[in-house]
Amino acid sequence: MDSTCITRSYLETLSTQELLSLADEYGIDIPEDLNRRFVIGELLEAAEEMNDHQPETMQEAGELPDQTELPATYNETTITAVLRNPVWCYVYWDIREADRESLSHSTSFASLKLKISFFPEADAVKATESFEVSVSLTDKDQYVFIPNSENYFRIDLVAEYKNQPAKLLASSRVLTIPKGCAELEMGTAAMEAEVPPVLKLSGFPELIRSHYTNYRQSFS
Repeated sequence: MDSTCITRSYLETLSTQELLSLADEYGIDIPEDLNRRFVIGELLEAAEEMNDHQPETMQEAGELPDQTELPATYNETTITAVLRNPVWCYVYWDIREADRESLSHSTSFASLKLKISFFPEADAVKATESFEVSVSLTDKDQYVFIPNSENYFRIDLVAEYKNQPAKLLASSRVLTIPKGCAELEMGTAAMEAEVPPVLKLSGFPELIRSHYTNYRQSFS
């Protein structure tokens, strides 16, 4: 096989099965559950090694090397959460084209949301608390404020429907909430502060808690 034809842009056009077949031709042992982006990386590395043994490379023949940027999507429904600092989490996701088409053409589809759930243990099944952030079908990332409520959290990408149960599209891994950082207490300081008896009678503490529960992204 002519290895000089193997470029990232060419490999991105192949299906996962075609990529595995190509890997077999190169003698590369690929696990069945390996992500396609890693399969592409293995194929590019194998092609480069074969080119190193050729008397003339593409660059020596006057051809420009492949400068293709990474694709905007890998056509997979996934979500990833990364802590930017102890308070803010950066979330990015992708929706498979078939799933996106199904959502956009569904008359019962209502909204797309990020559901942030908190757990006392990393392997806990039931969340002790959760809240949601609305996003649109065209969104691909979002910063989320993480309060100091529990030890662990997970973010789910959820599609909500009219008169139908919500559908879980993808889940991030479980992340640990850092402790011992002063900034973590900013969101709950107002709720824990002592208030005069008159304000207590007016219902001010309950108002603060309600605002935190429903609009906590503003407690930053």
